[in-house]
Amino acid sequence: MRVLIHNSDSPHNRGDRAILAGNVELARHRWPDAEVVALSQYPERDASWFGIRFLPVSPYSTGIGDLFRLLRAARGADVVLWGGGEILKDYTNKLGLVYWLLKFVLVRAVNRHVVGAFQGIGPTSAGISKRLIRATVDLTEVFLVRDDESREKLLSWGVRTPVVSSFDPAVVGTVTAPDDDVLERLATATGLTAERLDGSIGIGVRRWFHYKRSGWIPFRFVPRVFRKAHAESAELQRYRAALVELVDRVVARWDADVVFYPMHMEASEGDAAFAREVIAGLRDPSRAHVVEADVFSPAEYAGLMSRSRLFIASRLHSAIVATIAGVPATVLYYVDKGRLFFEQIGMQRFARPIEAALTPSFVDDVLASLEELDRDRDRVVADLATGVERMGDALRDDFAQATRDLR
Repeated sequence: MRVLIHNSDSPHNRGDRAILAGNVELARHRWPDAEVVALSQYPERDASWFGIRFLPVSPYSTGIGDLFRLLRAARGADVVLWGGGEILKDYTNKLGLVYWLLKFVLVRAVNRHVVGAFQGIGPTSAGISKRLIRATVDLTEVFLVRDDESREKLLSWGVRTPVVSSFDPAVVGTVTAPDDDVLERLATATGLTAERLDGSIGIGVRRWFHYKRSGWIPFRFVPRVFRKAHAESAELQRYRAALVELVDRVVARWDADVVFYPMHMEASEGDAAFAREVIAGLRDPSRAHVVEADVFSPAEYAGLMSRSRLFIASRLHSAIVATIAGVPATVLYYVDKGRLFFEQIGMQRFARPIEAALTPSFVDDVLASLEELDRDRDRVVADLATGVERMGDALRDDFAQATRDLR
């Protein structure tokens, strides 16, 4: 059995890596002897992290040579899994939908066994966007999504392909407790010692309120003169100031260091840069650290998070990784996937929209959530473990059922 996984931006996005790790685990569980191949412009690094072979191709490459390499691999595979990352939506741009449709028209031309592997369907408003998504999904044999609302959207838009509602595959990822080598790399990269890591407060933030939504092209391709008009909106400034106050009060309340865990590593997303902006505003910046160096596998990164006492997230997959690591978390969701995951895990009262950061009560409200999570730690951790096990079992069953005709 030969399985090709076309994931989203796992070479640069730690959240997409968590999804890829989950899809690799599900493929191995379904076909124990399968040869699994994915895409990355860092094939040697990622092969050592995931234990599979990687084609030296960026998942987002538009180069003709890379496209031919992808199609050759797709033609030789028994199944192509198109995996994860909430790719299909138009709240950031519409051009991406054209890209995915054209790419998978070509993939489907060389391999009819294409499976949508636990996608999310994000906010989408334009009629043309819904038609593009419908046409793309109908290229697959079966399309697994991460929540019921994504399935309902696709059905309401007229998708003919069978759509299966499941969960985010990141929940079947592996958590490796940090050994001496990992801790030495952490200390070298951040100055953070094992003693200060233990009991720290983890935080996974992303920049927000800074770009015009639902244009035709991605924000990073917008001419600089237009991007600058959105770069420092009043809402972004209030959001950042609220995070500064929150981190200051967290440090004071728990007398703990705060560790920022960037998820998207590309400069255009700027998770690490935004973390440094927050740190610059703190009363005592020495109590905060950024795990910026990209030298940790997904399992090692989860292991670092597992040493946290509590976790605050606006990047959803930092919260998911914290969850599988057994760390009580609260999330600020910028699109519905954050709210939906916390509903699925039974922690919806600890999820709030990111717009809440613009309200006067925001810091007090988040601190109250953290206090509750800390006070009820044993029950919360047990509930998280039960939820992760339940979701993992469902993912394996759903994937096996969806691919039952593939041998």
